[in-house]
Amino acid sequence: MERSTVNDSATTLDLHEVERRDRRAAWEQLMAGRLLPMGVDFPADADDEIHGVFRSFDLSDIKVTQWECPALTVVRTKRLIEATDTEALILLTASSGNQLFEMESGTARMESGTALISTSRVAYTSTVSTGLRKRSVVIPFSALAPYDTGAAIPDCLMLDQSGPLARLLISFVESMGEHVAAMNAADVDAAREALLTLVAGVIRSSTRATYDGPALLPALRSQLEQWIKEHLRTGPIRVVDLAKAFNVSSRTVHRAFSLTGDTVGSVVRIQRLVGARRDVVATSLPIGSIAHRWGYYDASHFGREFRTFMSMSPSDYRDCFGISGSTMNELAS
Repeated sequence: MERSTVNDSATTLDLHEVERRDRRAAWEQLMAGRLLPMGVDFPADADDEIHGVFRSFDLSDIKVTQWECPALTVVRTKRLIEATDTEALILLTASSGNQLFEMESGTARMESGTALISTSRVAYTSTVSTGLRKRSVVIPFSALAPYDTGAAIPDCLMLDQSGPLARLLISFVESMGEHVAAMNAADVDAAREALLTLVAGVIRSSTRATYDGPALLPALRSQLEQWIKEHLRTGPIRVVDLAKAFNVSSRTVHRAFSLTGDTVGSVVRIQRLVGARRDVVATSLPIGSIAHRWGYYDASHFGREFRTFMSMSPSDYRDCFGISGSTMNELAS
């Protein structure tokens, strides 16, 4: 797969440069490519001020985009949700202006210094003020799956500056653009892991009160998952071994994982893939060797599992995001 270099002109579009009659279609195309497919409408009295600018960069499979928006209304319908293949977490941060979201669950307002976490499964109508400057971060569920969010990802989670962890996440997202151009590929992968850890931590902290089981279970779940990570390459992971290691019943092990709708098997599958993904991007080991190292039947089995979660083969993923001997410019595509 051919790689391209980072080129600001290729990732920047000013709608002043687009014919007025084509601006709506151009904005919809941008949003579909960098955020989510949405319907776009401009105010009836809009004139030549209908314009906007976007700039983008990626952290491997995570899309990060800076938007400078005109006044507009966007609609994410159930039909568009059904037609969207990729399921993702959406993180938005605002540095100026505001955006109002009308959802089935209620109304949310994002303004300067705040952030919103949602998912690609949520339908809404949103009104954007003139001069909104925001960043969108699109994280595939497959990328976030190995990180402990503590509960199901909420349809809408508003964040402000009152919580230190939320404040750190907002600051991290807002400052990434200043540094990413100077990063090599290894730096990008480290930044990706830091971002995913922060996002999972914010969700876990914000939804802790929703646990309906004994307070012990969330803590146990974290320890069980750590044990799984440490024993992935020693052989099959069995519930009975987990129960014995922590001196609890098998039923308790199942309950700890069911808090987040998971099973031991699904967590093992994800964590095994995480380790294999790391080898794909960080080493030059043959794909077959990586498959054997992480307990897959063969390279074909590994390839099917990898494609299910990453939407491309291990070889193509390495070509796009491999960090061995790469630079940030080589990584971008």
